[in-house]
Amino acid sequence: MKKNKLLLSLGSLSIFSAIPFVAAKCDNTETKDNNSSKEPGTTDPGTTEKENVKVDLDKLSDKVKEELNKLAKEKVTKEEVVAVLKTEKGLEKLTTEDLTKVEFKDNKLTIEANKDSKLVSGTHVFDAQVQPPKTDSVIDLSCLELNGEVKKVLKAEAKEKPEKTKILGSLKKDKNFEKLTESDFEVSFKDSVLTITASSKSTLIKGKLTVNSKTELDNISLTDEVKKKLQEELQKSEFKSDSIVTVLKTQPELKALGTKDVETKKEGNKLSVSAKSDSAKFTGTLSFIFKVMLDKMMTDDVKKELSSEVKENPNTSNVVNALKKVPGLVTLSSNDIKIEFSSGKLVISATEESKLVIGSVSIEKSATLGKINLSTYNFDEKQKETLLGAIDESSDDENDLRKTSVWFTLKGIFKNGLEESDFEIEVDKDKKSLTIKATKDSKILEGEIKLNK
Repeated sequence: MKKNKLLLSLGSLSIFSAIPFVAAKCDNTETKDNNSSKEPGTTDPGTTEKENVKVDLDKLSDKVKEELNKLAKEKVTKEEVVAVLKTEKGLEKLTTEDLTKVEFKDNKLTIEANKDSKLVSGTHVFDAQVQPPKTDSVIDLSCLELNGEVKKVLKAEAKEKPEKTKILGSLKKDKNFEKLTESDFEVSFKDSVLTITASSKSTLIKGKLTVNSKTELDNISLTDEVKKKLQEELQKSEFKSDSIVTVLKTQPELKALGTKDVETKKEGNKLSVSAKSDSAKFTGTLSFIFKVMLDKMMTDDVKKELSSEVKENPNTSNVVNALKKVPGLVTLSSNDIKIEFSSGKLVISATEESKLVIGSVSIEKSATLGKINLSTYNFDEKQKETLLGAIDESSDDENDLRKTSVWFTLKGIFKNGLEESDFEIEVDKDKKSLTIKATKDSKILEGEIKLNK
């Protein structure tokens, strides 16, 4: 009996002695749960948050790079670039202020991070090889437009025994040619031209690509300084080919240019410099549109037509239409010139913004240049409507009343002493048309015009 009581006492003690341990264990579990429920992004007092790591634009994921490279085009915007970059992990909150430069120039897309950005750093550059839209997976070499770097390498290989390895290396800089091998094409050089021909067994390319070892005048972009010197040279009364070549030689790509290499031609406001067929260094044609000196390009016919506008409030449309007959001024607009009537003369001056004309010219009224050409005169809609109103006038067989109506309207338009004897009219009431013809003896009018209702 005593033995049993002793065992019972020991058992009770063992139970109570275990309670603190259980309580301690529960307490630890509760503490762990509290720690795990702490909100992400918070820090304990006395600790510092880990510093943000910037994303290097040069080390973006392949998927993002691929999407960025699709933006390698003219007029790409920061907004377009940011929209793509925000798909990169860690750049979800990126804004346009995080970038200082987004530019597409010389077939290269450049994206530069703002130094103060807390999200991005570095620069992303993509050298874009311009490709025509592809209808299949095979690239047609004949439609390929080379960028500057690739073209430079290929031009260097436009020689006897071109190195296929260097040509392959140059082409593979374009992502479309990453899998290209030497077995995909053949190379040859003849008559200063490097020809790259796709192998019939190639599954990547087709067609031919030709690169001329000669400098292509068509692709020369003249510097502003050269343009200025050409403009000055072309305003001189005497056109000298030697002087034109001397100016062009100041262009970096044309240092080796000689008069024996090219033929120069000045026509209207266009200068053409064409390589001769036997030139060893140059091919193609360089064209330069220069500004026309108004006083030097004026022909007698144009002066004659402009003479009718030597009056108060000259008609701008008539002046512009007359000047368009000067070679090289077919695209002239009212924005290119200023017109005024001063001291009995019509003064036409080039505007500062004009890219077609410079200088000024004065037109005087004279008996020899005073005729108005009805066939080219630009009547406005209101004037036409008034003239056509004569059709409805009552008249006898000789159209006297109609002619008087037309004369009265023309006299108000021209204000130059016009008489009824200066013109004849023909009226077709069925077709509702009016024809005005200058008489042979008229010293004021010439030509004819037909107006329809």
